[in-house]
Amino acid sequence: MLITLMLISACASAQELTIKQVKEREELARKALEEARLAPQNKARIGETPLSSMLAIGEAIQTDDYPHALKYIDFRLLPQSTTTEQKIQLLKQLHIVWTQHHKLDITTLSDASQGHEDDGLPANRDLLGVIKSQYDDIPIYLQRVPDQTSKQVWKISSHTVANIPVMWQEFGYHPLAQSLAEHLPEFTLFGLQNWQFVSSVVILFASWYLTALIRYLLIKLVAISETYSRTMRRLIRVPLRLFLFFILLQWAMGQLGLSINARVWVDTGALSYLAAIFLSLGIIEFSFAMYISRAKQEQNVIALLKPMVTTVKIVTVIVIVLNWLNDAGFNITAIITGLGIGSLAVALAAQKSLENVFGAFTLFFARPIKPGDMCKFGNTQGRVEEIGLRSTKIRKLDRKVVHVPNSTIASMELENISEIDNRRYLKYFRIRLNTATEKLKALVEAIRKLIEEHPNTIELERYVRFENIEDDAFIIVVNAYTTASGRVKYKELEEQINFQIMRIIDQQKVELAIPEQTISIDNKPG
Repeated sequence: MLITLMLISACASAQELTIKQVKEREELARKALEEARLAPQNKARIGETPLSSMLAIGEAIQTDDYPHALKYIDFRLLPQSTTTEQKIQLLKQLHIVWTQHHKLDITTLSDASQGHEDDGLPANRDLLGVIKSQYDDIPIYLQRVPDQTSKQVWKISSHTVANIPVMWQEFGYHPLAQSLAEHLPEFTLFGLQNWQFVSSVVILFASWYLTALIRYLLIKLVAISETYSRTMRRLIRVPLRLFLFFILLQWAMGQLGLSINARVWVDTGALSYLAAIFLSLGIIEFSFAMYISRAKQEQNVIALLKPMVTTVKIVTVIVIVLNWLNDAGFNITAIITGLGIGSLAVALAAQKSLENVFGAFTLFFARPIKPGDMCKFGNTQGRVEEIGLRSTKIRKLDRKVVHVPNSTIASMELENISEIDNRRYLKYFRIRLNTATEKLKALVEAIRKLIEEHPNTIELERYVRFENIEDDAFIIVVNAYTTASGRVKYKELEEQINFQIMRIIDQQKVELAIPEQTISIDNKPG
């Protein structure tokens, strides 16, 4: 997740507008144009207010009626010899530079004939926006000037028009791009002009084949070493190539001088976020492949890890998408709230299944048992054969198979018999009550010597004691912990010690007590 967050931070680029803001401003401008067309009084006021002039310019440009748009441009500072074609060319250049930097918010335009009176500018001037040049900021003004009929009309100021060549020199298209645009049919698609669209297609294919070449070289490079070569090839073949492809595509698209409608997708890092998604998923899959290749994991562990890896992938994609939506200007709080409610509904509907899944994760991380272990919980004892997502498969001592839900195992007291390090030898020997005290004492000493000197017993709580006297026997207890941990080996050792103790009992000429009851009958005369 740390890598993913770093990628997300790298993806975020500074942008003045978000996708949502651009769409909202487009909708506002569309509605304002419709109202201006429908209302007769608005048509009569065209040019009298900053808002009406800009709407008129926008509609004329949309319909390619540039001669009409020239009515709202102040060319007074230009030479008298400037032709209409040259004026139209200047207007197109201004429109291109403006759309590269701004999306006009018509709510900021005044609909009064005097314009904004509280903006600190002269009464006959309003500020549309500022073009940030590398040398100086260039303001774009609207200015109220008299037209040929002495009527006061709001126009793009003459000062702004005089700066168009300066702005075009810095932000304008390359002569090669202009030449390509002249030889192509006139069209605009997805906010891209004709030459930009064609260039985008060329960039798309060039980036794809260039990354294919990089992939080929990297695969050849990792093939030199056999260590993790296959895993590295899987990372390079798809995730790394797509990461490089989207990064290269975004960089190249940023060099085309896109309008803000198209560039906002680049500025919000849409392509970078796609690159981050593919690289993050590739790194997660690569880490999983490295883990299972370095450690020889059991099949059930791999089966548990796969859904965990899938869950991490889904969470990673959701985090990246939510960050992109936030950068795009959308309210992710409502989205997260919706996801939370949906997740709660799913969790309630699949409560038992989720309990078993979390139980499987508990068994995987805590590892109280593993396949092959002999365990006991409740009244069930057997050997674990498989730990799945829903249940654990256990083969009982009678060879029957039982499937126990993981949630049950995780919540119950669990006894792992296979983890016994030293099995306990505990026996009670019953000696007949008619055994002499000296013989009983000698027997205890002989058994104690056997247990203490036995090579397969340890010092932990090792003792032999004459412990109790019952109704029909003396009780001798033998307690020792053996070096055997496995059940089969312990049974062999237990049998050996039993025979040795029986031999001692025979040598001491002592008899084991048999449960019996003596009844005495007294026959009295008469």
